[in-house]
Amino acid sequence: MIRQYQPGDLDHCLRIFREIGWMDGKDSDKDIFEAYTDGGSSLVADLDGEVEVFVVTRSGACKYLDDDIPFSAVTGVATSRVARQQGLASRVTVRAIAESAANGAAMSILGMFDQGYYEKFGYGNTVHHRISTFDPASLRVPRLTRSPKRLSKDDATAMNDCRLQRKRFHGGCNLDGEGETKATTIWQEHGFGLGFENDEGVLTHFMWIKPKGEHGPYSVWFTGWETHEQFIELLSVLKSLSDQVHGIRMADPPRLQLQDFLDRPHATFRSRKGGDFDSDVLSQVWMQCRILDLPVCIGAMKCCGTPVSFNLELTDPIQKYLPEESSWNGIGGNWIIRFGENSSAELGTDSSLPTASCSVNDLSRIWFGSSTAESVSVTGHFKADPELIQAIDKLVCIPTPVVDWDF
Repeated sequence: MIRQYQPGDLDHCLRIFREIGWMDGKDSDKDIFEAYTDGGSSLVADLDGEVEVFVVTRSGACKYLDDDIPFSAVTGVATSRVARQQGLASRVTVRAIAESAANGAAMSILGMFDQGYYEKFGYGNTVHHRISTFDPASLRVPRLTRSPKRLSKDDATAMNDCRLQRKRFHGGCNLDGEGETKATTIWQEHGFGLGFENDEGVLTHFMWIKPKGEHGPYSVWFTGWETHEQFIELLSVLKSLSDQVHGIRMADPPRLQLQDFLDRPHATFRSRKGGDFDSDVLSQVWMQCRILDLPVCIGAMKCCGTPVSFNLELTDPIQKYLPEESSWNGIGGNWIIRFGENSSAELGTDSSLPTASCSVNDLSRIWFGSSTAESVSVTGHFKADPELIQAIDKLVCIPTPVVDWDF
């Protein structure tokens, strides 16, 4: 039976989290779980009288070009040891996605445990997430001129508010509620924050850091800043730690490359190779997205150039997993698509237009800016005349999406 999570399910869900290694039986587990689920929508599945699957989604806003559209984040799918390979997690996940769509989410984003599983629900890859390890002493930034404020889990509300006000670009997501931020700060038992307030005592920019041993590498888990000057001051904070900390692990900031802030980066990479503070860059695609409301998502597109219109035969793989009683039935069907300054999607066909066919997975990647029509015609299921593919790619020039809120 699939149903909404209830407080009485807490012990069962904590057992699932401990079985899969997300928790290890500490006294703080209850506080973490309650923060993790606070403000979200949680579904569970019972098997032989016990909860064995747990899925949580959280609503929010995703910046698409210059505007926000409503989205849903699948922030957790947890399956116990006795419920594996039975399709139960799939059914709960599909139910959660459908409920998000029915509640107004135009798109969905999730972090995948591996590529292949969520594609059957219509998800397609976003872009590479690049994480570098560097010596903070090599940062080419000004010397720190003031002391930062020490932050702890008790400052989760202020940090979450700061994250919501951060400088966002295309793809940047804000999650509703402070639960996800609060859960992360409790989860990381020895984590700490460093940041700065304005004259009114409002936190304006900060970093949340997970330490490791005496010399690191420390890991910057998330940040919040509104101006580039604030970001550079945060790098100055990291440089001020270099007397003791010899390695910092951090993701590239939106639209910037950390390598631009480092002195002799390639020489450092070579000299540290194979050591405890190896500076090799980790680059992976681990987030996926899918469109839930096609008219809303296509309507958000603004393309400069000669408009392109075509029929689209769209397949949505999630439809075969949806229960009969679902109020949302996916977005597969025949659509008339127009890409231009005023883009649109409407059900139907127009015999005067060329026709393309693809899956929601492929269309979501083109729409989000993480791939092109030509690319998914090779790696996916996008099929159209070469002239139409070229016309779409020439017109649809979407910036590289930067989600910059891990979940």
